[in-house]
Amino acid sequence: MTTETTRDAVAAYVAALRTREVGGTAAELARHARAAHDLTTAMTASVHAGDEAMDVAGPDEAARHYELALELLSEDTTGVADDKCIDLIELAIKASDAAAAAGHPIRALGLVQDQLRALPDDTPPIHRARLLHAVAAMAQLSDNTVNSLELTTDALKLVPSDPPSPLLAQVLDVHARANFGRQRNDEAARFANEAVRLGRELGLADVIANATTTLAKLEERAGDPDSSQRVLEKNIAEARAAGEFVGEMRGLYFLGNLHFEHGHLAEALEVFQTAATRAEELGRPWAPYGVDARVLAGITAHIQGDWDAVKRIVDVTGQSPPALAEAMLAAVGMLVSAGRGDQNALELLPQLETWWSREGVVGVQAVGAAIDLYGDAGQIDEAVAIHDKVVASIVELWQEDFPARTRVGATLIGQLATEAARSGHADHADLARQGDALVAASDRAIDRSERLGRKRGPEGEAWLSRITAEHARLRWLTGIDAPSEADLVAAWERAVADFERFGHVFEVARSQARLAAVLRAVGRADDARAVSDPARETARRLGAAPLLTELRTLGPARSSRRSAAVERDESLTPREQEILALVAQGRTNREIANQLYISAKTVSVHISNILSKLGAGGRTEAVALARRRGLLAD
Repeated sequence: MTTETTRDAVAAYVAALRTREVGGTAAELARHARAAHDLTTAMTASVHAGDEAMDVAGPDEAARHYELALELLSEDTTGVADDKCIDLIELAIKASDAAAAAGHPIRALGLVQDQLRALPDDTPPIHRARLLHAVAAMAQLSDNTVNSLELTTDALKLVPSDPPSPLLAQVLDVHARANFGRQRNDEAARFANEAVRLGRELGLADVIANATTTLAKLEERAGDPDSSQRVLEKNIAEARAAGEFVGEMRGLYFLGNLHFEHGHLAEALEVFQTAATRAEELGRPWAPYGVDARVLAGITAHIQGDWDAVKRIVDVTGQSPPALAEAMLAAVGMLVSAGRGDQNALELLPQLETWWSREGVVGVQAVGAAIDLYGDAGQIDEAVAIHDKVVASIVELWQEDFPARTRVGATLIGQLATEAARSGHADHADLARQGDALVAASDRAIDRSERLGRKRGPEGEAWLSRITAEHARLRWLTGIDAPSEADLVAAWERAVADFERFGHVFEVARSQARLAAVLRAVGRADDARAVSDPARETARRLGAAPLLTELRTLGPARSSRRSAAVERDESLTPREQEILALVAQGRTNREIANQLYISAKTVSVHISNILSKLGAGGRTEAVALARRRGLLAD
């Protein structure tokens, strides 16, 4: 059979599909029409196929059909549409919405941006306004450098106010959000209220849901979280009743954030999980706000100390997540891996690096975990390098010293301080300089947030206390601008109290361990044990191996089951118990001296006394005896 004959046969089959002489889907019609080079039929059928896919919760498939229709329409010369410009805009917006619903927000933004750039100069104003609105709305769903406020300002100039139109209401809604993002609260309230008024007048449930959510967020920003919560809960119920999926998801996402920002972690986790479950029920598990809620559910569970739940939340086995969603969830999973000392998690960094310059949450979560993994392995240069690399990417993306710099900086300063305890004095000046730079960066981020009127919640307060305490510990260990013992103890007591107030289980324990180390160093062994015992209990429950290792330097855990042999060994002084724990870690006399700020000769004398009291012939035997007698923690 010749090529021409085959084409004729396919064309005949296309005609039969089009006239419904034979049964078939729009997707089949589009495929066969392309084979027959009937581009007009292929284009219109692709649009119908996309519509059908969206109707059955298949946004990924819909996006492919719409994008193919866009491609075919741009090549069409048959005049199938009275106004090709309108068709291109409609298709671009459909394709963009489908891509976003499938979990590809960056691709979704690119689709409408491409069409906006391709518009001819003589495009009618109303058509340009539709694309300006679409680009601005899509830009608000992902991290990027698009100026949404500029786009919506231009769009408002192009849309007539009389007669009122759905497009005007939609632009007002997105313009309100853009003003909110720039901390222009009065303007945000004015445009959101106007969007709600127009939405009610025209019966636009989506506009009402989104603009009302913006107003609720403004209530929170104004210092009335209770009112904000009531508005959000009412808005979520109304959006669900109206079948407005995006409005419902957006409301749930921000309700969860409201609880989280005010330290109501149990409520936040419940709302985030509800949002993620709801998105899955509706066949859009990777859509904006739904997948974001799942990520935040994982972060919240990590903070609450339910690390096994985190692993369940981020597990995508048997699922087919978009690459960005998978990276976001994997970055959250790294937090647990770092806490448990799983060095294999570092193998994820090349995969995550693809995304942290395009989605800040990937970088923020991954960098904290990587710093701890490298630092706990004694690779402080690698910890500093990954910090600098990720932070530079996020600053470029967000165009600001972002608030999480305090948390990231505190984590790195903690590792710098630990390095100072085990390194020679020659490195101390450099470590201290790095710590000073991290605090300065944190201060810049805090100053910027305060200038913009952003209020610091329990999490922010806890990390601010922590970076202050870690910086004091670093200065104390290096001896450079060292704080007084009283100030050092007070700084760590504040860190413990603030993390307890926020409810971050692991960071409470880690702060307790470092407070205990300080208390022992200043001769308050009983006080040290009072905070190290609960830290040790938490670390064991979480399986936090690096923290358990850190706690071993503090001497034995309290136990009611102590043998007579242990009682006879009570003659070991607190300093001797501290040195014995360090010997058990394989530290040399010089390393012990540097950590405890005593001379190597003094360490040698203490070790001789330990050997004598234990009846041991050497360091290895002393450690073995101490373990058998319960003088060293597990």
